[in-house]
Amino acid sequence: MSIREVESADAPALFELLSDPVVSAHLSTPPPSLRAFAGFVSWAQQQRTRGEGLCFGIVPHGLQAAVGIIQIRALEPTFFTAEWGFAIGAAFWGTGAFLEAAHLAATFAFDTLNVHRLEARAVTENGRGNGVLAKLGAHPEGALASGLRRDSRRDDQFLWSLMHADLQQRSLVNGLFSAVDATREIRAAIGSIRSTLMTNRRTRLLEPPPLYPFFLT
Repeated sequence: MSIREVESADAPALFELLSDPVVSAHLSTPPPSLRAFAGFVSWAQQQRTRGEGLCFGIVPHGLQAAVGIIQIRALEPTFFTAEWGFAIGAAFWGTGAFLEAAHLAATFAFDTLNVHRLEARAVTENGRGNGVLAKLGAHPEGALASGLRRDSRRDDQFLWSLMHADLQQRSLVNGLFSAVDATREIRAAIGSIRSTLMTNRRTRLLEPPPLYPFFLT
């Protein structure tokens, strides 16, 4: 499993996977079209250039396209406090792929960006998202009434915090998942979506899309 900055070539696969209603049920509404998703990738790269945030693509070994994203944005200019949001295609749920990717992204935040406090918001009914944060060692600090707006709906959220020491204490090395089982399950997930990813990767936009600001929560 690896993470890298999102690229324009990732847009078709990410649009396909993150627009799945099962994935987006408890998230910020994703960009509504392939062109909008390409605009999001351009915006994310601009945010990195400005030093305001970055967006990693989650890329399982054996694939070229990203199957999910992890965003980190500064809540103050020094990155002392930052917020992260994430999503991954449903085929990879329960494989350990996201835990490994999130661990890599959080380690980068603490060791390279010198983040002291990493915050996340998750809809209270999103058991999977809240469970992942707990497995990483994050602590729930409060409930945010109507913290997420989706069209006419308002969802309550939990606010989570993660410090470097928390992450170290819950390191993946200490058996959060079986590497053998995870490898097998990730390979099966890749097989189930490979044709879709390869088809979408051949899709190309004829002109640069407008920027599309978007942050997952």
